[in-house]
Amino acid sequence: MEAEQAVLGALLLAPHQLASVSGWLEPGNFYRPAHAALYEVLLAQQQAGHRALAGEDAEARRAWALEAMASAATLCPSFTSSYGHTLISACPASEHAAVYGRMVLESAVRRAVHEHAHRLLAAARADGAEPEAVLRLTADLRATIGRLADAWDSLDARPLPAPGEWPLELSEDAASKTLHQEEALLASLSAAPAELADVASWLHPGDLLDPGHREVYRALAGLAHRGEPIDPLTVLWEVQHRGALTDGTLTAERVRTLTRAGYQGEPGYWAERVLRAALLRTTASRAGAVRLLAQDASVPAARLLGSALHTLRGAETVQGRWLAVTGHGADGPSARGDPAVVRRGAARARTTTPPPAPVSAAAPSPSQRAAPPRAPVRSTH
Repeated sequence: MEAEQAVLGALLLAPHQLASVSGWLEPGNFYRPAHAALYEVLLAQQQAGHRALAGEDAEARRAWALEAMASAATLCPSFTSSYGHTLISACPASEHAAVYGRMVLESAVRRAVHEHAHRLLAAARADGAEPEAVLRLTADLRATIGRLADAWDSLDARPLPAPGEWPLELSEDAASKTLHQEEALLASLSAAPAELADVASWLHPGDLLDPGHREVYRALAGLAHRGEPIDPLTVLWEVQHRGALTDGTLTAERVRTLTRAGYQGEPGYWAERVLRAALLRTTASRAGAVRLLAQDASVPAARLLGSALHTLRGAETVQGRWLAVTGHGADGPSARGDPAVVRRGAARARTTTPPPAPVSAAAPSPSQRAAPPRAPVRSTH
């Protein structure tokens, strides 16, 4: 607020200083509407070639300020002539107008990044969230960062360390639904291991919510990659080799339960459902991290923009796999006609979420299996 007052006071006092900011500072960069209205008037007076811009005539400068205040009061009822004099008094040095303008622009950059990241976070966490809306808002955030980088005229590509993990904040119903879909995926892959080559090419272990499910999926993919037989015992052996039984991530009984092929379904369909949930979680996490960056006033604008882009790439990577797998937004008809994509589309019409897999007394509940959220940590850089 002080920077906005200072730059406007400088422009009222010294009309020629407007030339130092008018090329890059816009009315929309001001937070307070009264300030934006006054700056818009000053730009209009400049465009009209006001006589105060021609020389050092004191009377012309006085007319410049008074006319601007009167026009701003007409545009914005909250602006008064007395407030105009307050702006003049708030200016430490009129020759520093360009510096004050950069302060205003940096604050606008921070607000714009925060606002678009907040919209993206809300969309990814909303009940009934749809990937299409999330992808559109992700593109909006990236476009906004690009536009702001052009306005700021620089972008620092050196990313700051992540400010921390955004809390998972999944509802019990959403977590339970995701875990059931992961269980259906593992059971269907165990029953149809020939599908593993296709699924493993685009579904990553980190896309699964439950740590135990990730380990079983890694074991299935590893066995398939080596061309070894897949059944509950071979998967258990592979899980043991990977240390998941030793560190307590899984129990032998739970591995047998997850790989017991009692539920028949289309593995690609369930993998797509799992990837969809991962897309929403990852996007929410990255959008929350961008918000934390924007809230840190110690981060310069160029560094904020570069770090926001770097943080956003983690979500865009998952989104890119989603687009490739579902055929949405793919280039040309070949991707949309991919047999695996067509098969998963047909599976949507005949597949429903299975009931929860039976869990032994020693196995954790769905809410316990979900990775606990961690509180966001602000960057000290």
